[in-house]
Order: sequence, then structure tokens, then C-alpha cells
Amino acid sequence: MNNTTVLPENATTYQIENAFFSSISRGDVDGVNEMIKKLLKSDLVISKLSSDDTRPLKYWAINTIAIATRYAISGGADEKACYAFTDDAIMQIDGLTAESDILQFLFKKSLQLVTLVNKIQSNTHPKAVREALKIISSRLFDDLKLDNLAKEIGISKDHLSLLFKKSFNTTIPQYIKSQRLAVAKEMLSRGATLSEVAQKTGFSTESYFIKCFKDEFGMTPGEFTK
Repeated sequence: MNNTTVLPENATTYQIENAFFSSISRGDVDGVNEMIKKLLKSDLVISKLSSDDTRPLKYWAINTIAIATRYAISGGADEKACYAFTDDAIMQIDGLTAESDILQFLFKKSLQLVTLVNKIQSNTHPKAVREALKIISSRLFDDLKLDNLAKEIGISKDHLSLLFKKSFNTTIPQYIKSQRLAVAKEMLSRGATLSEVAQKTGFSTESYFIKCFKDEFGMTPGEFTK
């Protein structure tokens, strides 16, 4: 089953970046390759390449690696190893001077991360759980129901729930909520408004989003963005 995220022709930069990071978390190498092609054509990258100053491109590359690492961790990669990977990548990016070298290095490192996650998930999770992760990641903000998820994979919802709980020590609904909140946190850190974040990440109301955010991170969205 191919669950690489399919984006519309007029996809926004946010949609492309989100699909890029989601592909890393589910170990989708083809998905990352596809999103790299789209990023290279996006206004975000083109605007940074049009400047004589490479610093904006470096800042974006460093930020992208840092976020990609967090998604790799959520996909099962070792936390300490990933943070060491990030530190090394940032140091190397800082020493690059050519725009083409910065982009080539960034995407090379991204492919290393997604390949690592792919290998880990293939070796550690049952096939049904891997399929569930792919579906969840590619349709994270859809109204995913456990019954429909299990039916699409081809097993009972009770069996899927049991396998998933053994793999991640959490339920599928809680996992989905946590993944949505991780995206929401990144959006807030980039300056998105509370209402925009709550709407785009699938929360029914702002008050419910605030409650879930505080339960997950120990602070309200307002406290986080201060």
C-alpha cells in the first residue's frame, strides 16, 4: 500500500513542508524525495536563493534539520543519536558557503534520517502497525476512525489496538492527538495564530485545543509563545 501524501498542484509551502516532515516520521523515502522536488520549486526556497546573503538559507536549513530530527524521533529513531546528528549537521551547515551545497547537504541529511526511520520501523513494528502509521501520517488531519483504519489495513480493531499499544504504549486516538499537537506546536513557533493552528490541525474548538495542548506540554499555547 502506497501512502505517500498526494498534494494538489497548487499546494502551499506549509502543506509541502508538513508532508515532508510527516514522510520522515513514517519512514517514507519516496515521499521525502517527492517533497524535496516540490520544496525546490516552492516560493520559500526560491525567495532565499534570490538573495546575495546565504544566511536566510542557512537559518532555514538548520531549522528544517532540527524539526526533521524531532519527526524522526517520533517515528522511532533514538533520541540521543538524533540530537547528536542534528548538532553535527548544524556545525557543517554553518561552514558551507555555496547555496547549492547548503541545499544538497540538507536534503542528503533528510534522506539519511528517513532511511533510518524506515529501517527501524521495518524491524521493530508489526506490519499492521507500520501500515497504521503510514495511513495516520499521510492523513493526520482527516477524521480518522479506528473502525475504518482497521478495515483498511484488514484486521479487527481490537487486534490493531492491541498491536499498537504494545508498540507505542499508547492508544491510536492518543497517538493521533499527540502527532497533531506536535505539528501545532511547530506552527505556533513560526508565528501562526491560535485560531489558525486549531483549525488546521483538526481540533473542534480553540478551547479544546488549548486544553489538549496544556495536557500534552504542561503549558498553554499563550505561555509557549511568550
